[in-house]
Amino acid sequence: MSAVTTVPAASRSADARRVRARTVLSWVLLGFGLILIASWVCDAPGIASSSTWGSALRLTVPIAVVAIGALYSERAGVINVGLEGMRIGGTWGAGLFGWFGGPWMALVGGVIGGLVLGLLMAVLCLELGLNQLVVGVAINVLAAALARFLSDIVFNGIDGGSVARSPRIEGNVPRVSLPFLSGGFGTPDPLRDLEASGIPVLSQFAGIVGGLTRDVSLAAIIGLALIPLTALILWRTRFGLHVHRTRYLAVLVGSGMAGFAGGYLVLISQGYVENQVAGRGFIGLATLIFGNWMPGGVFAGSALFGFSDAVGLGRPETFTAMLFVLGAVFLVLGGLRLRRGLGVRAAVPSLVLGVVLLAAALVIPLPSALATAAPYLVTLAVLVVAGTRMRPPRALGRFFPRRNSSR
Repeated sequence: MSAVTTVPAASRSADARRVRARTVLSWVLLGFGLILIASWVCDAPGIASSSTWGSALRLTVPIAVVAIGALYSERAGVINVGLEGMRIGGTWGAGLFGWFGGPWMALVGGVIGGLVLGLLMAVLCLELGLNQLVVGVAINVLAAALARFLSDIVFNGIDGGSVARSPRIEGNVPRVSLPFLSGGFGTPDPLRDLEASGIPVLSQFAGIVGGLTRDVSLAAIIGLALIPLTALILWRTRFGLHVHRTRYLAVLVGSGMAGFAGGYLVLISQGYVENQVAGRGFIGLATLIFGNWMPGGVFAGSALFGFSDAVGLGRPETFTAMLFVLGAVFLVLGGLRLRRGLGVRAAVPSLVLGVVLLAAALVIPLPSALATAAPYLVTLAVLVVAGTRMRPPRALGRFFPRRNSSR
């Protein structure tokens, strides 16, 4: 008789973690190599500068927090297209609370502003069973109108305030840097010197690491910490979908996070400004889809969109270099899908977009104004590529009526 050997579950889990770690490391090294090539081919040293990567980190956080908040809602079966409105509510609440209490209270006000609209969505969708898409769109419209109406009542006529903005928030959330590398706690900052040296490869590496570890807001650290915390909650706790109040909690957590992201934006501009959300709530929803409703994928998508947003603020050649990197990544993805036997249908979108983006970067002259639309263009591109591999939660969009408590 032949003996059948079984692999312990712990061993399989450890092997899976090692495979994931090698995959992440491979993509990081590939990305760094492409950045080096793009900076030379496109004559764009800014793509590896600390200023670009510092801005990318700051712009990644609000997208990541919104997307992680949407992850809670959608894994509980609630399609949350009202993220834009909840984020608007967060910016207005942050402007009000921050005006009275400073930057930390601005974050509190942002969460409260998001929660108010999240509670409205929970009641309409979970209690009354209204269409989740319609309610989400209505919340987006309501939030924008309500913010202007309340600003006219509260901020207009106040010194520094108007119908379109709150008075300036005094003070900032503390910032930290990595000791002995980025000058934290009064230690030397060798990464800054290495970036300025111009040594190939090392200066680019120092620019990227320095931008990600120098003068990082504590609010950004809190926002980024929500990603591994979410993974822990989803995979290591009994947080389930079978209890009615759990769906309430999921929607409220998601809306509170969207409000936090709005408060974070207010801290960057030191006040509420009308239209400062600028559609980033929808990008958060796109990030969730791109990340396949998984915390790790959400972080990767948020980093990509945050980087593209930062590139849009820089010089035109930096935008061109980003197109080069993205085009090369899409070609690699298409090749991997063919190699894994996923079929031509899964590989063609990546391959076609890769060729188009490389042509745009190397051959086609692009208007400089196009760089400002970078995050929206990247959103469309990655959704086309990710659309072939999406696996949404099974209960997404379904209405589960409350059970009769008398039974």
